[in-house]
Parts: sequence; C-alpha cells; structure tokens
Amino acid sequence: MPVSTVDDININYRVTGDGFPLVLSHPFSANLDFWNGLAQALPPKYRVITYDIRGHGLSSAPAGEENYRLDLLVEDLHHLLIHLGVSQAYVGGLSLGGAVALGYTGRHPDMVKALLVFDIHGGFSPPADPAMKAAMAEGREKGEKYAMEHGMADFARRQLASGTAFPPVKDDEASREQYIERMARFSVNGYIGVGRASPWEEKWQREVADEIKVPTLITCGTDDLPMVINGTAELHRHIKGSRYVRIKNSPHETARFQPDLFNQCVIDFLEDVKAGKPVAGEITSG
Repeated sequence: MPVSTVDDININYRVTGDGFPLVLSHPFSANLDFWNGLAQALPPKYRVITYDIRGHGLSSAPAGEENYRLDLLVEDLHHLLIHLGVSQAYVGGLSLGGAVALGYTGRHPDMVKALLVFDIHGGFSPPADPAMKAAMAEGREKGEKYAMEHGMADFARRQLASGTAFPPVKDDEASREQYIERMARFSVNGYIGVGRASPWEEKWQREVADEIKVPTLITCGTDDLPMVINGTAELHRHIKGSRYVRIKNSPHETARFQPDLFNQCVIDFLEDVKAGKPVAGEITSG
C-alpha cells in the first residue's frame, strides 16, 4: 500500500473512488479497514481517503507517548492531504479519529469543507473521579506489562476472558475472533503510546470547538459511555449550527454496531451539505 512519509513517520493510506475528498480517521486499536462498510455504502461521487493513524496498522509505530500527542496526529493528517494534492475535504473520524478530525478542523480550517465527528467527548467530559482515574491508570499499567510480555493477541484474549475488552464485543465466537485479529494488528508501541498520551482528552479541543464555522455532524450511540454521551452533547452546544444525531441501541463505535443507521446519517449529512441546505438540529435515529 502507498505511504506518506514525513520525519521518518510512514502513514499508510488507501484512496477509493473519485469526486470530492472525504478523509476518515479510525478509532483506537483499529485501522483503515474500519471504514470499509461506509466506503462501500457511499455513492461513487466521493473520493474516500482512509489511513492508519501512527501506531496502528501498517503506519510507523515509534515508542514513547510523546510521539502520540494530538497535535502530531493532526499534522500527520495534514501532511497526508498535502501529499495527495488535496486542498479541501470533508474531514471525519470516530473516537480517537474524531479527536483528530476536530483538532484538524481547528488547526487547518481552510482545508475543511465539513466536519464529521463520531463517538467523541472532545475533551468536554473526560473521567473526573479520582478513584476512577486511578483505577484506569492501574488497569492500563497491568495491560501494558501483559502486552509487552505476551503480545497483543494474547492480551486481547485476556481482555475477553476478564470482560474488559473495549470497545465492547458481542457475545459470539465470530466477534471475539474479530477482536483478537484487530488487536493482533495493533502494535505494542501504539497501544502503550496512544493509551498514555490519551490525545482524545487534550483540552485544546474545547478551545477550537468554539471557532468552528463549517457544517458539522456529531453522532453518538444511546448506549455509549456517559462521558461520550455528555461530551458529544456539550460539543454540539459549542459548535454553533451543528447537527447532533443519537443512534439508538448502539454502544461505542456506532459505525460497527449500527452500520445501516450510521451510514445513512452520514450520507444524508453530506448530501445536505452539497445541496447547501442547513444542517443544524437534533435527530434520534432508529
């Protein structure tokens, strides 16, 4: 697959279709294949650009949390679009990828025709309870140690056995195998670096949200974590004129758990933007 290279960081990417560009950033522990379903559902008039965020898939995975700050992930995306000769695009992402999309729109507003952010708290509702934060840090440290000693596939099996897999996994063999395969393709450096850096919690996302003027779609599953439900609602209030879609009966990663509803709300939004229609409002889908 082709790569964009800047400062010894290779970003693996894929481009399908023709027309106006739509670039999509995937969630934590996934890779560019996460977007295959949406890419297939979209009309062929879109040029869909997907890529592996550093630390994931076939992109470079340097060691150290300092290599996974949100501003670096944003600039990786910018270099990729410049590499592809893109001067403006629809920019979207889910969870970790949503933080990248939001940050990119704040840092490079002239490059963005419309913003799509899915399942993201945007820095508005990070875990605040000290006991919860301590427990999460302890769990992360134990997970890091196990992953380094046993590899990501066995780490995923351990998560499934203990019921700590995230995002949630359906209770069937095919879903468990898919999760193990997903984690096996996730580098240990990426797992540790991104997890420690927690770019989705960086506060400057809140600052750029108030400055965003482009049409914006925000989505969230009704069964997602409270911090994501609260964060997306707050993000909707801060981005004036945004469209907020609640997708029924979906936990985190709505694109995976309710693909038909998710894909349709994306298509409807893009078609409204293209037609110059107002997008503001709140919708419950499903």
